[in-house]
Amino acid sequence: MSKESKAFTGTRRGDGGTYLIIADKSDEFDVAMHYACALAQTRRGHVAVAHITDLEDFVHWGKVEAMMRNDLRAEAEREIWQIAKTINETYGLMPSLYIREGKVLDRIVEIIEEERLMRSLILASSKNNGNPGPLISYFTNKGISRLRVPVVIVPGHFDKEQIEAVINPLHLD
Repeated sequence: MSKESKAFTGTRRGDGGTYLIIADKSDEFDVAMHYACALAQTRRGHVAVAHITDLEDFVHWGKVEAMMRNDLRAEAEREIWQIAKTINETYGLMPSLYIREGKVLDRIVEIIEEERLMRSLILASSKNNGNPGPLISYFTNKGISRLRVPVVIVPGHFDKEQIEAVINPLHLD
């Protein structure tokens, strides 16, 4: 048995792993979410949603900073629970939820390292021509060496039917 195959031993038969999406309030988030959920359904897998608050711009102001952090945490919890509710009601899946603070890129890598069944990071490209977005720019360039899973980039203009056709091309209605 090779070293690569040992990384996935101990999984349940039919467990398609976990597909990570990043809750970032972008227009393309719904595309990434639908792709990850459709993939998880097809492969009998799971979806993980990460909400990461970048606190790099905070100045240490004692109580004011603590109040702002608490407000941001409460907002993150509301947002991620709403996403979890949508995923559960729409796809019948119960996602894993991660709420983190810090540098977004570092926290994404950290989550992937923690979750040994993580199979891929799902990102959707910008609908606007020219700028793929900061996460795609980073993880398709110098950041790719930090990941142990593939990055899946879904065209941001895809609709649900196009995603379904890619994930399950033999599916007949």
